Amino acid sequence: MEIKIGYALAKPVETQAQCDAYTAMVEAVNAHNAACAVGDTLWSIADKPGCYEVTDGGVKPDPADQPEPEPALNEKLEALQEDNKMLKQCLMEMSEIVYA
Repeated sequence: MEIKIGYALAKPVETQAQCDAYTAMVEAVNAHNAACAVGDTLWSIADKPGCYEVTDGGVKPDPADQPEPEPALNEKLEALQEDNKMLKQCLMEMSEIVYA
C-alpha cells in the first residue's frame, strides 16, 4: 500500500513485519516532510487508540515568518544586570541632587 495521508497501521505493533511497516511509515513521513517547500502540506503520525495514522500536519511555514526565539536565561540575566547598573546610577545621581 502507498503511504500517504490516511494510511493506517493497526496496533499493537508486535511482529517484525509490523515493525518494518511502522519504520517504512516513519521514513515515508520524514522523506515527504524533508521534500516539502513553503506552503506544502506536512504529514504527521497520529497515535490513535487502535492504530497509527498518517495525518495532515499543517502547512510548512516560511522561516521568515517565524517569531523571534525567546532569549536564553543567561541573556535575560545579562540584560537584567545591565538594567540594574543603570538604575543604580540613576539613584546615585538623584541622591546627589536631593542631598546636595
